[in-house]
Amino acid sequence: MNRFQKALIKLLAYSLLIFCASSTQANQPASVIKPSRYSQSELDTALLNFYQHWKATYLRQQCGESRYLVDMAADGKTVEGGTAASTLTTSEAHGYGMLITVMMADFDPQARRIFDGMVDFFHDHPAQSAPGLMAWNQLKNCKNAGDKVGGSNSASDGDMDIAYAFLLADKKWGSSGKINYKREAINVITAIKQHEIDPENHFIRLGDWVADIDDGQYANTTRSSDFMVSHLKAYADATDDKSWNKVRDTTYAIMASIRQTDSPKTGLMPDFIVGLLNHPQPAKAMFLESEDDGIYSWNAARYPWRVALDYRLYGDKRALSALAPLNQWIINTTHADPQKIADTYALDGIYSKNSGFDAMAFVSMFAVSATIDPSNQAWLNALWENIKDKPIENEDYFGNTLKMLAMITITGHWDKP
Repeated sequence: MNRFQKALIKLLAYSLLIFCASSTQANQPASVIKPSRYSQSELDTALLNFYQHWKATYLRQQCGESRYLVDMAADGKTVEGGTAASTLTTSEAHGYGMLITVMMADFDPQARRIFDGMVDFFHDHPAQSAPGLMAWNQLKNCKNAGDKVGGSNSASDGDMDIAYAFLLADKKWGSSGKINYKREAINVITAIKQHEIDPENHFIRLGDWVADIDDGQYANTTRSSDFMVSHLKAYADATDDKSWNKVRDTTYAIMASIRQTDSPKTGLMPDFIVGLLNHPQPAKAMFLESEDDGIYSWNAARYPWRVALDYRLYGDKRALSALAPLNQWIINTTHADPQKIADTYALDGIYSKNSGFDAMAFVSMFAVSATIDPSNQAWLNALWENIKDKPIENEDYFGNTLKMLAMITITGHWDKP
């Protein structure tokens, strides 16, 4: 460890003391819980320690002066998710990085400079449809990936997180400086509505490309990892555009339909849902990405976190209703042992014969879901022990980044605009 790194750790530790003394938390429902064996200071220390590792591993200044990005391949592991060979980053990773940076700003005095550098990189890579959206896949040469993977198309999840990060930046730093964060947020939200929301049926599409590929077979499709219902509430509040409430209501209706028809005993969601809006149903195998497109796998893994945020931030009881059966099922099926959480389940709760176990992309997301009900306290405690003790070397970009986002949430530092 060099002198700069040692000095940075000392500075971050000092920032932690300030943060613990001054942090204000979102107005959460009284039933939201945290791991009970630790003080807030101890939880924050665990969060900061992992943030230091995550930042040192994945956050990079490259691709131009002052530009910052999340290098998905920085750990030397294969980048998945249908990306091109020689992938550097994606809009998904960029959105995650912007969220993490702004929400860790009270810990990290470098945060605003890094965030602004991520804004510059975002501006460097607009999607082909609109400058308010981001091209979804960038390569190590700092250019967008080619047509083979639709590298200049957008992906809704990355854009939605970027918009939310801009709203948080406006709350944190104001918009009178070099970058007008509020204006940036409105630009992205406007572009999302125009290009990534179905204009008639008010559901979240996969991206800006769906109506133009293979005779529009993907146009009536949504992805459960994009069910960012709390983001939709924030967009409505920021723009005074009530149509975002329709998108939120539609998203909950899709979730309810799948639970009633396909997963009444588990509450699980498939990676992709087709047949919208009249006949929501799980996609067939190999619909878009893999054999697991119609079951609970690496996309749907994020669903418990995305939905739990709406209860934590806004107290929406539809989120509680959606996740209560899921929480009970995962406790029962694993016998309350986090190491027995599989990484792929059929919607009836049977795990795949090819499934691995104890992946952070799944364990950490179930931990966020557990926080919404005091009856999950023992389960949350077990999940937290598993999460905090997992070395960063054991996971790849995806698992480590979802763990980072989960730890921010569980410790009470996920904010609303």
